[in-house]
Amino acid sequence: MKIGHVIQSGSLAEGGPTASTFAMCNALGWAGCECAIVCQKKDTEVQTGLDDQITIRLAHIGRNPFNRREGIRTLREFINEVNIVHLHGLWDPLPCAAANIARRVGKPYIVSLHGMLLERSIAHHRLRKQLFLAVAGNSVLRNATALHFTTQTEMEQADPLLPAEPERAVIPLTIDRSLFVDDKSANRWRESFPLLPETWPRLLFLSRIHPVKNLPSLLGALPQLVREFPGLHLVVAGGGEASYVRRMHELAGMLLKEKRVIFVGPVSGAAKACLIRSSTIMTIPSFHENFGMAIAEGLACGVPALVTPGLGIGEEILAEGAGFSCGEDENSVSASLLGALGNRERLELAGMNGRRWAQRELEASVVAKKFLAVYESALASGGGKPM
Repeated sequence: MKIGHVIQSGSLAEGGPTASTFAMCNALGWAGCECAIVCQKKDTEVQTGLDDQITIRLAHIGRNPFNRREGIRTLREFINEVNIVHLHGLWDPLPCAAANIARRVGKPYIVSLHGMLLERSIAHHRLRKQLFLAVAGNSVLRNATALHFTTQTEMEQADPLLPAEPERAVIPLTIDRSLFVDDKSANRWRESFPLLPETWPRLLFLSRIHPVKNLPSLLGALPQLVREFPGLHLVVAGGGEASYVRRMHELAGMLLKEKRVIFVGPVSGAAKACLIRSSTIMTIPSFHENFGMAIAEGLACGVPALVTPGLGIGEEILAEGAGFSCGEDENSVSASLLGALGNRERLELAGMNGRRWAQRELEASVVAKKFLAVYESALASGGGKPM
């Protein structure tokens, strides 16, 4: 079985959907599927985070008519070579063009929504998105063989906007299997981050530096936390729009006289794994996380997490005793962290609980098996829905 994944961007700098698509392709490859990806851009010739045998093809669907014709030709060739098309996203031109081609040639296609129909996502440019749904999006959804959601909450919130026809599948994302390795080399982080202090506790914000991630509330909570825990420091790992990143640097400097916040930029691979393992708690107080990829990576490494109301896997984390509930304002973040850090036995137990949950639910073979069942059902249904 050959699965063709279509995503607008193959650049890891674009955020979670790209990383989760790569992890999904890796997992399916280990399960015996052949996977290929088509996108509009990628980072490097040898793509970080993706197994070597998985190919990436570029197809540009832009405003220039000539470029668009070339992109459509590449996309059509790509779709003709695969058994099933797996679209990632709804608002972007490349997945929508792929849906149209798949319908024309009778290939079944699956759509992973990646939280794009959640209320907080729809609220951003609401009128534009409602118009898009009316003109093109509803057709993409209605003619899909199946719609994929990462959590039950995502599916329930999206339900009012969904057509009745397609099958629904709730399957969590998987993560890099190297994170499940019980690495005893606890001090390897020094090789990549020699300037980080060795004091306890270490908070980790591993995410894009973007307003939705609510970094100001975390920074605002630090002065009180430092008074209670003099060794506390925060590592901010991620990139973002330059002017906003600069504002966060300035805010950190205003709130704390001592250098307690260390910005290390985007991290990946072994360096990221070592940084996660060296941390005390994952602190990403987002207003909205459809799934929470970085949080899940922390759980796999035995690092518990703050859980805000907008975290997609928040209910599961709290039910497993793997995290600490908090609101979105700085006072709530501060209170939650004071409680968590003040009980080191509970903190350690939460880390062990999170690791067990991640191994049970997010391990590659477990997730791949669920996707294979959806693909096999799609093939058994007799193919796509030709126009």
